[in-house]
Amino acid sequence: MASPLSIAPGMRVLCRDAEWLVQRVDAANDAGTQHAVQVVGVDDLVRGHQAVFLTQLDRIEPVDPRKTQLVPDGSNGFRRAKLFLEAQLRQMPAASETPDLDGLGAFDPMAFQLTTVRRALEQLRPRMLLADTVGLGKTIQVGMVLTELMRRGRADRILVLAKKSMLTQFQAELWNRFNLPLVRLDSQGIAKLRLKIPTNKNPFEVYHRIIISIDTLKDAGRYRHFLEETRWDVVVIDEAHNVAGASVPENHQAHRLARLLSRRTDSMLLTTATPHNGKRETFGRLISLLDPSAIPDPRYREYDADDIRGFYLMRFKEDIRGQIGQQMTDRIVTPLAQTTTQATSAEEAVYGVLGEMRQAAKEAKALGKGADWRNQRLIQYGLYKQFLSSPESCAGTVTKRLNGLAQKDPQNAEIPYLKQLSTALKGLALTDSSRFKLLLEQLEAIGWTGKANSPRILVFTEYVPTQQALALAIAAHFNLKHSEKFEDQAKQAIASINGACPDIHLMAAVEAFGTQSAPVRIMIATDVASEGINLHHQCHHVIHYDLPWSIITLIQRNGRVDRIGQIHQPILRYLMVETANGLLSGDSAIFGRLIEKVEEINRSTRSGESQLMLYDPEKEAEYIAEQGLLAGDQNVLEKRTGTDTTVNAEANALESIITAGNLKDDDDLLAMLLGGGEEPEDKAEGETGQIPPPSLTHPPAPSSRIRFYRDMAFLKEAYQLLRETKRDYPDLEESGKMVTLTAPADLKRRLGSPSQKESVIFGATAIPEEAWPDHDQFRLTEDVERVKLAITAARNTSGYWSKELLCSETHPIMQWLVERLLMEFARGEAPIITSKHLAAGELAFCFMGQVPSKAGTPLVVDAHAVRILPKGKSEILSLEQTLSDAGFETLANINRPAETQSAQLLLSAAVDASLEHLKALEQDRQSRVMPLLRQEERRLRDWRRKRQEIIDRRLTDLDSTSATAKRLRQERDDMEKYIKDRKQHWRDMHLLPGESPITRLLLVIEGVAN
Repeated sequence: MASPLSIAPGMRVLCRDAEWLVQRVDAANDAGTQHAVQVVGVDDLVRGHQAVFLTQLDRIEPVDPRKTQLVPDGSNGFRRAKLFLEAQLRQMPAASETPDLDGLGAFDPMAFQLTTVRRALEQLRPRMLLADTVGLGKTIQVGMVLTELMRRGRADRILVLAKKSMLTQFQAELWNRFNLPLVRLDSQGIAKLRLKIPTNKNPFEVYHRIIISIDTLKDAGRYRHFLEETRWDVVVIDEAHNVAGASVPENHQAHRLARLLSRRTDSMLLTTATPHNGKRETFGRLISLLDPSAIPDPRYREYDADDIRGFYLMRFKEDIRGQIGQQMTDRIVTPLAQTTTQATSAEEAVYGVLGEMRQAAKEAKALGKGADWRNQRLIQYGLYKQFLSSPESCAGTVTKRLNGLAQKDPQNAEIPYLKQLSTALKGLALTDSSRFKLLLEQLEAIGWTGKANSPRILVFTEYVPTQQALALAIAAHFNLKHSEKFEDQAKQAIASINGACPDIHLMAAVEAFGTQSAPVRIMIATDVASEGINLHHQCHHVIHYDLPWSIITLIQRNGRVDRIGQIHQPILRYLMVETANGLLSGDSAIFGRLIEKVEEINRSTRSGESQLMLYDPEKEAEYIAEQGLLAGDQNVLEKRTGTDTTVNAEANALESIITAGNLKDDDDLLAMLLGGGEEPEDKAEGETGQIPPPSLTHPPAPSSRIRFYRDMAFLKEAYQLLRETKRDYPDLEESGKMVTLTAPADLKRRLGSPSQKESVIFGATAIPEEAWPDHDQFRLTEDVERVKLAITAARNTSGYWSKELLCSETHPIMQWLVERLLMEFARGEAPIITSKHLAAGELAFCFMGQVPSKAGTPLVVDAHAVRILPKGKSEILSLEQTLSDAGFETLANINRPAETQSAQLLLSAAVDASLEHLKALEQDRQSRVMPLLRQEERRLRDWRRKRQEIIDRRLTDLDSTSATAKRLRQERDDMEKYIKDRKQHWRDMHLLPGESPITRLLLVIEGVAN
């Protein structure tokens, strides 16, 4: 049985009487002495099939590089050898610690996004919170980081958690722009998977790159066992504030899930525009998910900027305004004078009762009779808020309230007022309301009719009864057919989404709203759509039908269309109804100031949450109601005190700590470097400072990758070579800059074609089913602008999924080609070619070597050549230099084949020299890494000491038998376990090298006389 450290990706091995190509090696035990080897079949019997072999159970036989058989390449211009070498180079993990923009994706990179990637790569293991404000493209940044990690062999197994409304959007963005395939396990996807796999099969071991909703996965009882048995390379949690934990995080399922996943992954990315709720512990918990040893306090209440620095990035629009350029336009707020109307006489009657109820409840409370009013908030402003939305919303609550009081407390003081309100509401409907008539005026001004030429409009309301009544009223007014069934929302002019909508129908409606050819022309949404969803592709009109009393909610709502990529100026409309009722005087002024405040924040370098420092939409609504409306204070939004000075002091301190710890010091320097020179003193008018798209020919930063074929040239040459032996492969079709590849049977099987009905699932290579092209025809181009246009075209015609994709090395088809070319020479063979550019008799042995960690991840990757001259002198040079010296790209055949005998005799010595070279590189890496590790270990010891002191201090004041004391002792035990686990599973397994380096002979070049 081979030592696991002698096996590396790209090798050909024998196992179970068949030949396999190694794709990945993972540790299978805590000591790193046993490994799981992921392979793909080479022999006819197993070709294209994937398997995982365990070194403790299977005999896996690699090739001893000293026994490699050299085979002269007689192909024209050494074509087979060149493509074989190119495939080896493309399979080699990147070694650079700096981001490489060449072929990164179909988007326009900006300096602040590149800062994110660079910061991630600088870390010994990337773990970062992206806390940029709404609309700055956090998904793009996630895609950039994942692509760079994939290039380094550190992102094979990926798990993405997102809200159910965002699954398809997130999935399509990563596929269209980065060729990064995620299999979506929504309710339908899980059901399909369960039909294919045994009940006890771990679903997270079937597919290697998964996107699933937090709500689905947080069922810890159902999935915990499977999750505890699964390790990930990267876990991404979108809208991560949802996993920060409530007041009792141990009872918070989403937080427990995130904590479990944090321990089961190497890298972790969290994204949120609202990283805390004003309490230190919520932000502290997010940081602790990234690194449990960041904050000494077990309760995450005591920490400073130094503890959290480096774990997060937080940017606002004004921070990067110069970089955004035309990718985000200034928005327009329609003047309130045009979107305000007066209440009707019937509505004034309702406002009169509501005002009297508010006054009576206030007086009762002042006289100490508040107990007679069971629900002060509902009576004082809850019903008022609902009536501002619609009569239907208010009437439903009044009826329910009256029925409940009649049964429980028939003498309650609320009942007479509720009866008056119920009477006043009779006969009132949304269709006759002043607010609805105002909406119709605005729709007319926009030019909306519901027909195919109507502009798309996003309408927000807080209440489902209002949403339902509104959809029916608009449909009736414009004579449009309308269904309230969830499954019909994506198929009609008026679509409604709310929290009750099943995931597949919600995603379908959102996708249709972003597709020009789809019938949806107006989306009526509750605040289920205010977080995360991109709705800007076909829409720039937002109408707030009713007004949430929350700065946070308004910012989130507007961010659905006011974001990077919006090509039109977003136009916002806030519908306002004014009442002449004196008891409600001043309310309109507060509402108007709320809208103004949101626009002020949009132009500032701070978050909306920091305005009132309440960090919660419901608390903001309560504060504005009680401290503003009820108190008659029109300046309530100018204050940042809230009602609790202790909370405010904590929030202020937390804001200061986060600001101090936020690293932004070298963003401008990075922009200058990537721009290719110093910033000019006088910019021409209209220049934005935006970084131009990277040139495919001249990458803006030095690349650690060696390539002799551009991606498209490699695709065509490699596929043509395969066709020479696989006559059933269809021809490539070329049209300008685009190539169409009709997938042959083995590629369809590998990528998980929907037409493949076998029970075997190719989980490591499957692409999204929705992305599968018509007639199995993949359309690839190296023109980034063309891909961006294709993405836009998809939104105009079919939805999220682009018909054309970037021809980049991360595309699964390119990876398939690489693996097929690695099989062009038999196991244990390497080509030998000749060059007139090298000295006659010189032999250049070209190697690819690596030093793996015990876990199997590459720590050192190096392509080099051992060059032996005729008189015995030898030297080691980089492969890139050697191939350049040999004139590799332009080599042509000579009349005689290469001489193999001398090279075969010297091969063993060349292998030994290669291994010694790798050992030297390993020692050099260790000399660079060990100071960082020692620094990290000192930090860890300091963290342990501080945490121990905090725990001991708290224990001195407690009864040793109390529950709190037991919990603190458990935290002390958990701390010791964590330190042991971190040493064993992080430092020893992932950062320290295995027993010996691995080298593989790729090619031999013989120098010949001219």
